[in-house]
Amino acid sequence: MKIAVFMGGESSEKEVSLRSGNAVLKSLQKQGYDAYGIELKENNQILPFLENEYDLAYLVLHGGNGENGKLQAILDILGKKYTGSGVLASAISMDKKRTKMIAESIGIKVPKTFDKIESINTFPVIVKPVDEGSSVGLHVCNNIEEVKKAVNVVRNPIIEEYIKGEELTVGVMNDKALGVLRIIPKAADIYDYDSKYKIGGSIHEYPARIDNKLYKKAMKYAEDIHIELGMKGISRSDFIMKDDEIYFLEVNSSPGMTETSLIPDLATLQGYTFDDVVRIVVETFSK
Repeated sequence: MKIAVFMGGESSEKEVSLRSGNAVLKSLQKQGYDAYGIELKENNQILPFLENEYDLAYLVLHGGNGENGKLQAILDILGKKYTGSGVLASAISMDKKRTKMIAESIGIKVPKTFDKIESINTFPVIVKPVDEGSSVGLHVCNNIEEVKKAVNVVRNPIIEEYIKGEELTVGVMNDKALGVLRIIPKAADIYDYDSKYKIGGSIHEYPARIDNKLYKKAMKYAEDIHIELGMKGISRSDFIMKDDEIYFLEVNSSPGMTETSLIPDLATLQGYTFDDVVRIVVETFSK
């Protein structure tokens, strides 16, 4: 079986994708798989899927067309096997607003969304892209003027109430939660890009030392979202915990696999190494 690891792309998360992809590729080769890497360029995202030979496309693409279902659609047309969620689940989970509506419909608490600037009735609020990950383009706004400035620079913005609490994340693999991890940013009040991807930018506490009922609730919420959206393989849901409540923020259909990423940490709670996770993904999607 020949495995092509696709990474890169055109989104703002390209560099994270390259780091994740190379880590996955190294693991595959170390485990004896016939694997090689393919970097997607901004102006050449389709031809690599057509011109290369592979039995399984291992997708390590974050944001943009790699996570919104468009490249998955191409692979479906080609009849190629690929890792991760399919077209519909990828497209829905990439849209934070739509995903929150679905989460709320199955009984999961979410931060309030403001459809218009004029409807904001509490501060601070968060302004962020509706379809980007890795906390790219995230703004904390304390008044209307700051909101207007943020909306002008953020592509496809979503405005939601800023719930200040504990950052939690839950990984799900093949419909089962791996565990709950609490994120403690070192240099920021909010879990921003640097906190996520700079070595030492945050402390990962896993398992999260929180109330057992809340721990189980976060696990269930992540599983429910994963299953409700029809996601496959690995997903990671982010939450805020405040006043004994768990609020869902977003779900990632292609979580990072870098040396500072969260899924590898969470996997250890089930006794899995990084190599184990990579192997399980291959075994799941090569059938």
